[in-house]
Amino acid sequence: MQLSQYRQSKSQRGMSFWGTIVVLAALIFIGTFLLKSIPAYVEFNSVRTAVKSIATASSGELNKKEITDAFNRQAAIDSIDSVSGRDLRIEGGAIVVEYQKVIPLFGNMSILLDFKASSTPK
Repeated sequence: MQLSQYRQSKSQRGMSFWGTIVVLAALIFIGTFLLKSIPAYVEFNSVRTAVKSIATASSGELNKKEITDAFNRQAAIDSIDSVSGRDLRIEGGAIVVEYQKVIPLFGNMSILLDFKASSTPK
C-alpha cells in the first residue's frame, strides 16, 4: 500500500519552472494587449454616442456643415482625437463614421482596430 502511494505522489507533479514562465509570458502579453486597447474602445463608445445624439437632435434637419460643427463641439468635450467632423458621412439619412486606430504594443508590433459607428440602431 505504501509503495503505490509513493509511486502516485512521485508521478503527480506540478508545473515546471519553464511552464510557469511560458504561462506568465502569455498572461503578460494578453494583459498588455487588453490594457492598451481599452482606451480605443472607450473613445469609440464616445464617438458612437456623439453620432447618435447628433442624429436624434437633428431629426433630419441639419446639413453637413451643422452636423460637422456639432460633432466637433462634442469631440472637444469628450476628448475624441481619432475622428473629426470632416470624417462623417451621410448615407441614406444616417450619419456614418469609419476609422482605424493603430496602437503600438512594443518593438515593431502594433494592433490595428477598425471601427464603424452609425446613427441607425442595430
